[in-house]
Amino acid sequence: MRTKGSIQTYVFGMFLLLVSGAWAGAETLPDSLVLLPVSEHAVIVEKKTQTVYVFKAQPDGIKLVSKYPCSTGEVAGSKTRAGDKKTPEGVYFLKDEYEDRYLTPVYGKKAFPSDYPNFLDMRQGKQGSAIWIHGTDKVLKPMDSNGCVAMENKNILALADDIRLDATPLIIVEQMSKTDPMSLARERETVLALIRDWGRALAAGSYHEYLSFYSDEYLPEMTWWETWLKFRKQAQGKDVALSVDFDNTGLYAHGGVVVAIMDMTISTGDGKEYLGRRQLFVQQNANRYAIIGDLFQQKAKPYISGEPPLVAAARKLIRDSSGDKEVVETVEQWLAAWSAKDMAEYAGFYDKEFFSDGLGKTAWVKRKKQLARRYDYIRVTGSSYRVVRQKDGYEVSFLQNYESSGFSTKGMKQLKLVKKGGLWKIFRENWKGK
Repeated sequence: MRTKGSIQTYVFGMFLLLVSGAWAGAETLPDSLVLLPVSEHAVIVEKKTQTVYVFKAQPDGIKLVSKYPCSTGEVAGSKTRAGDKKTPEGVYFLKDEYEDRYLTPVYGKKAFPSDYPNFLDMRQGKQGSAIWIHGTDKVLKPMDSNGCVAMENKNILALADDIRLDATPLIIVEQMSKTDPMSLARERETVLALIRDWGRALAAGSYHEYLSFYSDEYLPEMTWWETWLKFRKQAQGKDVALSVDFDNTGLYAHGGVVVAIMDMTISTGDGKEYLGRRQLFVQQNANRYAIIGDLFQQKAKPYISGEPPLVAAARKLIRDSSGDKEVVETVEQWLAAWSAKDMAEYAGFYDKEFFSDGLGKTAWVKRKKQLARRYDYIRVTGSSYRVVRQKDGYEVSFLQNYESSGFSTKGMKQLKLVKKGGLWKIFRENWKGK
């Protein structure tokens, strides 16, 4: 016999099945699509078949709407380090969109950089960067990329219409597996309940109650809590209702972890304010689900002076270093192009106004091409990055290790990067050998 509480849980689960569009008769669905918001798309790359599948949440269920051939990394397996020519596996999101006029020909007519390495990748010690889904100027062949997902130009242009930055998941798997809608509904209900209760604890719970939603193996950064608590108590003293809410929630599973992404808002007596897109990594530990990672995928634009006190406190929840990460990804991609002796791609990283060692861009690239022809192999890697924001761009300093068939050295490399046409370009380059 069901109790009142269990009946409510059962009814709520059935309701989720209907409103999410996941109920589709006896059909099975990709087990990675725990919850896809209505009208949103999801991109699943299956490496085994070299196929890109596009799903859409429609009122009558999640449907496969498109599929395209693709090419992934020439080496099998999931990416673990820079230069291994493997395509990563996991749940990623696309951070930017580049047009062909800003791209070297190898990227074709359109390119979307992903957020690899994500929180889980970095936690597992995985390295590398610059994993994109893009077009190509070459004939598409299976497993023929350096790690990116390459598509024919006509297909990447078609796919672009289905992509919403920081929202559309790029789920990369070796082989797509499916399950029944009821199993997805049970997982969906459990994770949504966790997120809902976590938000309530943030709005009204104690420090220990809030932390109870996190795994024992993960401690979130909490230096903001005292300030947040102070303003929260002020709101209570003024009898102002305070709530933390989430909209447009997507839940995507891979490797036993559910990645949740949603729009986060705070509601007070001053109204409702958008804080940004929050991303949680949720994993089942023993008999409960717990948060093992917590970050902002995208934050709201800064507020102007005079903002409501609670909003000011809420902003302390936001920690954004996306620009820093983006320039490091650009540098690592530049190193990978140099290591691959792909001189067309290598040249594309330099601004047309580049100048170093008395050479402009044309002379600089010409000299590098001569070196590429001289040596049988070149391997260049970077480590210990130091990123400094400047008014007109970034300065990136790092330890560079250079090896080739005829010469090797290591030392400090310093790059000045500026943003042109939505892409970071190298404007200056300095080297100090050890």
